[in-house]
Amino acid sequence: MKKFLFAVAALATSLTASAQLWVSGSLSFQNETDWGYQDSRATWGFNPAIGYALDDALEVGLELGISGYNYGEKSQYGEMSNIKFSIAPFARYTFLSDGDFSMFAQGKVGYSFGNTKTPGIDPATLEKITKESKTWQFGFYIEPGIKYALTDNFSMVATLGGLSFTHNDPEKASDGDDQNAFKFNLFTSLNFGLVYSF
Repeated sequence: MKKFLFAVAALATSLTASAQLWVSGSLSFQNETDWGYQDSRATWGFNPAIGYALDDALEVGLELGISGYNYGEKSQYGEMSNIKFSIAPFARYTFLSDGDFSMFAQGKVGYSFGNTKTPGIDPATLEKITKESKTWQFGFYIEPGIKYALTDNFSMVATLGGLSFTHNDPEKASDGDDQNAFKFNLFTSLNFGLVYSF
């Protein structure tokens, strides 16, 4: 038993010694004015992540996220707001490295849940009301990405929306959401982030 515990401790020590801890985060904000309705729409998001580089090629980590949007009362959709939380463990494999530049592919499993407020009409009184709905989504994602080392500690990372499969709760999905969706978005979803390696 002592030999087994010693072997486990030695393995953990070797993994810790060869592992490199890093943190990253991306922040987005967009505000646009609808001239036809003289109103604005705002969307925002924050996605921090923490990762472990097990060796020069393989990394594992966890990505968290909070995002939302707000449409004004005069927008074409009426007053709407949404807030969503997400969590996604991932594995990243670097297949090309040349100096400060590298390319990788990552796979992740994501779960998100949120709350959406939309305008509505009370059928009994015909008065305007605000309807609330809770949603959740589960999905698998495969994303290509690039990394550029700015210094020994800081790097810029960009990922593209690659292959994805998502499932929405059919009873709680918002209008227009597909229950099951398989997508290939290589150039329509681009995310930038800053990485700090310890």
